[in-house]
Amino acid sequence: MKEVNAELAVIGGGPAGVCAALAAARLGVRTVLIGNRPVLGGNSSSEIRVWTRGATGAGSLFAEEMGIWGRLKLENLYKNPDANPVFWDEILLDAVLGQKNLLLFLNTDVTAAELEEGQITSVSATQQGTEAGLCFRANYFVDATGDGTIGAKAGLPYYIGTQRAAGGGPGAEGELLGSSILYYTRREDHPVRFIPPSYAYGLEEVERLIGTGGRVVSERLSGSDCWWFEYGGARDTISAAQDIAIELKRLVLGVWNYIKNSGKFDADCYTLDWIGSLPGKRESRRMETEYLLTRQDLLEGRQFPDGAFYGGWYMDLHPAGGILDSQADNCVQIPVHVYQLPLRCLYQRNVPNLLFAGRNIGTERDAFASSRIMNTCALSGQAAGTLAAACIAQGRPPAELSPAEIEGIRQTLLREDMFIPGVGSEDGNDLVRQAQITASSAHDGRIGALSGGLELISGAFAVFPGVAGGQAVLTLRSEAAARLTGALQSAMLPNRFLAGREEGRFAWDLKPGEQQVEFTVPEDCGGRFCVLRFDGAPGVSLVLTEEGRTGFLCGHERRPEYAFPAIQYRPGAAETLYHPRQVLSGCSRPWGQPNQWCAAPNDCDPWLRLEWPAPVAIRELRLYLDPDLTMELPSSRAQHWEESHHYAPRAGMPPRLAKAVQAETLGGDGAWRTVWSAGENHQRLVVIRFPAPVETAALRLRFPETWGGWSPAVYEVRAHGPTA
Repeated sequence: MKEVNAELAVIGGGPAGVCAALAAARLGVRTVLIGNRPVLGGNSSSEIRVWTRGATGAGSLFAEEMGIWGRLKLENLYKNPDANPVFWDEILLDAVLGQKNLLLFLNTDVTAAELEEGQITSVSATQQGTEAGLCFRANYFVDATGDGTIGAKAGLPYYIGTQRAAGGGPGAEGELLGSSILYYTRREDHPVRFIPPSYAYGLEEVERLIGTGGRVVSERLSGSDCWWFEYGGARDTISAAQDIAIELKRLVLGVWNYIKNSGKFDADCYTLDWIGSLPGKRESRRMETEYLLTRQDLLEGRQFPDGAFYGGWYMDLHPAGGILDSQADNCVQIPVHVYQLPLRCLYQRNVPNLLFAGRNIGTERDAFASSRIMNTCALSGQAAGTLAAACIAQGRPPAELSPAEIEGIRQTLLREDMFIPGVGSEDGNDLVRQAQITASSAHDGRIGALSGGLELISGAFAVFPGVAGGQAVLTLRSEAAARLTGALQSAMLPNRFLAGREEGRFAWDLKPGEQQVEFTVPEDCGGRFCVLRFDGAPGVSLVLTEEGRTGFLCGHERRPEYAFPAIQYRPGAAETLYHPRQVLSGCSRPWGQPNQWCAAPNDCDPWLRLEWPAPVAIRELRLYLDPDLTMELPSSRAQHWEESHHYAPRAGMPPRLAKAVQAETLGGDGAWRTVWSAGENHQRLVVIRFPAPVETAALRLRFPETWGGWSPAVYEVRAHGPTA
C-alpha cells in the first residue's frame, strides 16, 4: 500500500472540499485533496449539474458569496460566460492543479479510518483504475464527503433527519430530503422519435405522479427545472443509493416519455441532450458537533464569537416522499436574512483532529434546510481549511484555541474575502490605516440620466443607504392624481422577500405627470439601508436612472431583475457615501452602507492615492473591487429555466469591476512609476505581491477601464510590509 504524508487531508471533492483544500494550501499547509469521482464539483459537476446558489438567489441584496468560491465563480464567468457545466469542471480542476502545496487524488474512495488515542492517524483508500491501495497520513483531516463518512468511521455520533444515531454505522431511514437526477434538452430541426426503455415508468403512472404539488411539466423543462424529480427521502440515502438512482432513472425517462409521447406537448423536435446517472443527493448524515445551528439562530440573525462564514438560502424543506407524495407541496421555502455560522459547527472535541465541511456540518434540521445549499457549503470549506491551518500552526485542536486565536482565524478569513455579517476588519498590520487617502474624484450620490420607470402595481420596493436626517428625493410618474402609500423599513442587508425593521408608514399625494417627492430619513435609519415597500398603485411608476450606484436598487418582490431608482439626497447629505476614506470602513462589501469609494461618472482618469508621512516598505497590496454582489454567479445553467427559480442571468462581466488596474509609486524626482499593472483583470480580490518590498511614501492606484464603462469602485485596500 502506497503511503502519502501531508499536514492536512481533505476527503471530498465537492465545493466544500475544494475550498477547504485551496484555503489551507494557500496558507502554506501541505494538503491532499481526495475525491471518489473523476471530476471535482460534487453536485455542481458536469456529472450531476445542479447549479450553485445561495443568499442572493433567496432574495438578499448585495449578498453574493465571494472568497475562494467567488474567485472560482468569477473565473467561470470570464472564461465560460454561457455557464456550460463541462467547462465548470475545468475551472475547478485548473485551480486545484495550479495550487502550490496541494496534491490531488481523483477516483479515490476512502474505505477506513485508523485512530490512536482518540485521534485519526490515517485513512485508507482504493483508487479506481490504478488498482492502487493508498494510505493517507496527516495531522488533521477534513470530512467534506457530504455523508459524514469519515466522522461515522471515527465513531462520532450524527443525526439522520431529527434522529440521533451512534457513530460507526451506515445511514438510516428517516424523513429526509430526497435525491434528484436532472436532464438537459435540445431542440433539433427535425422530429426525433423516443422509444422508452422497458424499465421506465408508464404514461398513466407518470400522469398520476405529476398531477399534484404544483409541478411544472413542459417540453422545455431542462437542467435544474428538474429538481422535483425527487425520490429516496424515506429510505436510507446512503446504503440504498444504487436503488434510489435506478428508481430515479425510471422516473426521469418516464417523464420524458410522457412529454414526447402523450400528445400533450409540442415536443416532436425535442430530444435529450444529456441525462444524469448520479443522483444529486440533498441529505444524509449531519454530524454532532460542538454547536448545532438552530432555526432561531437563522431567524434572529444571531452573532457568535466564533462566527466565521454565512448563509442566506431559504429554509428549504421538501417532503420525504418526493414525487411519490401526492399530498404535500414540492417544497416549502421560508426566506431568511443572511446569518452567521460558527466554527463550532465544524468540529467535535472527541476526535480533535477531524473537521467537517459541507452539508454534514453540525446543524439542527430546520437550519440544515438552508445551510445545505452549495454556496454555503463552499464557504464552510474555506472556514474549515483556515481553521485547520491555524490548528496546525498553533499545535492545538480547535476546542483549545484561545478567543484571540479564534479572532485571528476570523480576521484571516476576512482578509481572504470571506463575508461575516456584522464583523469588520481589524488588521493591525495594514499600512493603509496609517495613510492619508485622496482620490481623483468621488461620486456625489446623485442620479444620472433618467430612463424608464418601475411600475408600482404590486410588490415593489426601493432600497437606498440611510443618511440620518438627510432629505431624500424620489422622482415619480403618475398617470392621474393618486395617493401612494407604503411602509418604510430598514435593514443592515435588505432582502426583497422579507420585511426589515419597521420605521413607519408614508402617504404621498401625487398629481398627474412627473414629480419629485421629498422626505426626511429618520435618525434611527442612519447607517442602515432604507427600504421603501410600496402598496399597489396602478398608474404610478418610480422613475429609473441609467447607471447604478451601489446601495440604490429597486424591483418587484417576486422577480429577480433589479433596476436603479431615481432617488437621491439633497446636496450636503450624501457627499460622503462614496468618499475615498470608505476604503477604511473595515467592511469590504455593503453592510448598512455601501462601504466603497466610487469615482465620479465624468472622471476620465480615476485613481486612489495613499500617502504616508515617511516611506514605507510594501510587499503586498490587496484590492477588493465591485463585481455587482446583487447578481448571481451560478456554476452552470441550462438554456431554459422556469420563472419559479427567481433567477436572472448576468448580461456580461460586472460593469463597475475594474478591468485595467495599475499601481504606481512616486519617486524623489516627483515622477510616478508603474510598479504593477493588469489589463484583463476579472477578479474582485486583486492581490499584488511584489518580488521585493517596494519603498515609497506615496502610492497611486489607477483604474483606466472597467468592464461596463461605469465608474470604478473599490470597497477596501490593504497594504502589508515584508513581515506581515
